[in-house]
Amino acid sequence: MQPLLFTVEFRRKMAELSQHDRQEWLASLAAQLRRDPSPALQQELREVARGCRLPLIEAIQKHLGPFDPLHLRAILEVPRERFVRTEDVERSAEDVPLPLDDEGLATISAPHAYLLSFRLLELGPGDALVELGTGSGYGAALAAFIVGSEGRVATFEIDETLARWAERTLADQPTVAGHCADAVTSAPRWGGGAGKVVVTFAVESLPEAWAEALPEGGRLVAPVGGRDKEQRLVLVQRKGGRVASSDHGAVRYVKNRSSR
Repeated sequence: MQPLLFTVEFRRKMAELSQHDRQEWLASLAAQLRRDPSPALQQELREVARGCRLPLIEAIQKHLGPFDPLHLRAILEVPRERFVRTEDVERSAEDVPLPLDDEGLATISAPHAYLLSFRLLELGPGDALVELGTGSGYGAALAAFIVGSEGRVATFEIDETLARWAERTLADQPTVAGHCADAVTSAPRWGGGAGKVVVTFAVESLPEAWAEALPEGGRLVAPVGGRDKEQRLVLVQRKGGRVASSDHGAVRYVKNRSSR
């Protein structure tokens, strides 16, 4: 079988399919790949999944936009199906979080969640980003696409199994440095040039060390809340030597796994 090309005709065909049909196509390809991981099937899966993300991007932009076109392009181009569990490939183009383990301790966030955080950070080409909570590496891959060859991403993951998974998925990302470490206590390892920080798990309160590590003009976005408190997406900024925070709505993330 020859790999499908992402042509106008291909886009038109994808647009004509229902969500169920797109999921069935993805599921069928994923099943075939488990039996025969040929390059042709891998390319077809990538193109089909990419086509399935077109309606996803349109819906996110319509309901939560506007977003930076570069951020939207990252959602289109970064193959989310590579970062989910095999049994969840058919759902990889949906705007939903998906589990990364059987215990529900870790998830790959919904695509719109990354866009909301990156928008608050004003993430762009050449930026240095610190990500706290690598998961399977999807967020770091999105960020690497956005910051480009002149930028860099440092990402920290407390779970050894997830850190090894991310090491594989991010092996082709030269601007990403992955660390298996407790993200809560990672501030001394961020480096002075890390002016933007994104947190992918909820903390009950922001650690003082995180705010203290922000340079002048630095930004940090984190879900804050826990136990009986509603989680809120909080932006922290350092301006004129002072740190200020602002609330940007309700969110739902996995809980902090650190003992700190």
